Amino acid sequence: MPTNDTLTFTELERRLRAVPDGPAGILNTPPLYRIANMVGGVGLVVALIPIVLVRLLPAAPWMVTMVQMGFSVMVVAWLPVYARQLWTLLASMWKWRQEQAEQLDHDRPEFEAIMVWLCQQPADALAGCQRMVALTHRLLVAKLGLLAGGLDRLGVLPALVAAYLFLRNVGDILDMPLWELLIAAFLILLWLVIVAATLMRIRLQLYESLLSEALAMKSGSAAPAA
Repeated sequence: MPTNDTLTFTELERRLRAVPDGPAGILNTPPLYRIANMVGGVGLVVALIPIVLVRLLPAAPWMVTMVQMGFSVMVVAWLPVYARQLWTLLASMWKWRQEQAEQLDHDRPEFEAIMVWLCQQPADALAGCQRMVALTHRLLVAKLGLLAGGLDRLGVLPALVAAYLFLRNVGDILDMPLWELLIAAFLILLWLVIVAATLMRIRLQLYESLLSEALAMKSGSAAPAA
């Protein structure tokens, strides 16, 4: 079993996760809001089930009740989350210069400690990890392009379109056209895939930047003095 001084991606991730949040930590989702996100997702699923079942079974009052309960849970759970995200976004935009400077001052010693640890690793190990990260990143980009094409550039727009399709039928949700239901479900799934893939790409790019910097520092220290 590798020790904490051995270069592995597991150990690198552990050290990165151990870095305190700092002033920009307000942008991170607190645990309570993560639970609210999951509860809202469950509410959405509960609301969608009768919309699908009504295509197979005769409409019944319990279906309307189930849709109403599901959407109510979704709204109650997600509204505070979106309100907090909007508030933190506006607050960070208002004071972005100060917060950015404070975050950089906070992160510098933390990342310097990680760089010291990386520079203690063999150059061959650093280069091997760097190649692995670059390969994984290219494969991820190719898979995302195959699945979503260029739609990953649309950001949150697919989720907003899906929400619009549901809201325009909120008066008689059980009679929502099948093609709209399929498009909305596809857009939600696509948005979730895009979000997950984007977060993975950001992490891989961070790995690659740290490994490249460590290799550059080792190469500079090993170069003979002029």
